[in-house]
Amino acid sequence: MDISNTFLPVAIELIQNVFPTPITYTRRLGASYDPATGDVTESTQDFNISAGVISRARVEEGGVGETYSLTLWIDHSATGMPHLPTTADSVEYDATTWKVIEVNPTYSSKSLIASKIVARAD
Repeated sequence: MDISNTFLPVAIELIQNVFPTPITYTRRLGASYDPATGDVTESTQDFNISAGVISRARVEEGGVGETYSLTLWIDHSATGMPHLPTTADSVEYDATTWKVIEVNPTYSSKSLIASKIVARAD
């Protein structure tokens, strides 16, 4: 049984068709340094994809502070996010930038299938 060919279509159906929520996933590619100018340039790549947003949470930090978090699923198809997510990445959703703080689990076999992401509002 080819796990990727069996379950990637299920992930695509659920994330892109049943629970589609448009997001911009920003993949951080690293930084480069120009010694002539002293400038550090951040390289990123944006993916306009659908995600299955599971929940938003608000946790009190004591006093007036609160932490906002977002839990979502993405698929790793050609029309989804084709790369493995990292905690250096971010998600734009509902006019808010969310920093990826956890990628767990990522399902894969011969190829990536889907990842659950927890992100925190910047």
